[in-house]
Amino acid sequence: MASYSHSKLTTFQQCQQKYKFRYVDEIPPPVRSIELHLGDSVHRALQKLYGDAIHGAIHSCEDLLIFYRQIWEEGYTPNMRIVRSGTTPRTYLERGRTMLEDYYKRFHPFQQSGTLELEEKFTFPVSEKDEIRGVVDRLARTADGSLEIHDYKTSRTLPSPAKVGADLQLALYELGLRHRRPDARAITLIWHYLAFDHEIQITKTSRQLEAIKSEVLGIIARIEATSSFPASVTPLCNWCEYKEMCPAMAGR
Repeated sequence: MASYSHSKLTTFQQCQQKYKFRYVDEIPPPVRSIELHLGDSVHRALQKLYGDAIHGAIHSCEDLLIFYRQIWEEGYTPNMRIVRSGTTPRTYLERGRTMLEDYYKRFHPFQQSGTLELEEKFTFPVSEKDEIRGVVDRLARTADGSLEIHDYKTSRTLPSPAKVGADLQLALYELGLRHRRPDARAITLIWHYLAFDHEIQITKTSRQLEAIKSEVLGIIARIEATSSFPASVTPLCNWCEYKEMCPAMAGR
């Protein structure tokens, strides 16, 4: 069975050459961006926060930030790519610190919902020959028994609710959750845009979920019918891990 993820699907849509490097040729990314390191560090800090809270241990904000700093230093290497002019590794370190401080102040003591899973991997069949895999940042249950899928974003951009509503990622996660838990009732999708101390909540109808499933199957069909993988040159190329080896970026 062919396996796909939201990242794999969106990579194909953004740049087929990058898709070929990563998923056809299976070339490990030659460089790691500072943005990716920031996202991983913040996610791991929140995972620890909620993981320990499950067992009744509510960390102080100071303890959370100490752990974040440790994770940052363990994973940081001087050769990480920094694209934005006027920024340094410390810029990103402090940005993550501010995100966590704001999140802590807003949600402490973290009793809005009960955590069921953290960074849980899942797979589900989207057709007889294709499956979707993913990782849910946090799955929670509210007091009325409904479920919440939480996703934490460290992006510098705050999209409109309409753009978030058209995003495939958490809709695919809901499809996966409903496959695992067919008795699930209401499920709310929650995007946390940490740089803005803002969240967007959306619910999907069964018709919308079916439309998303059809859209995904259409992308998969295009992928499986593709034999040539041209590059799409955009400003995002400056952040691409494969920039130095991409023929379209030679001399740029």
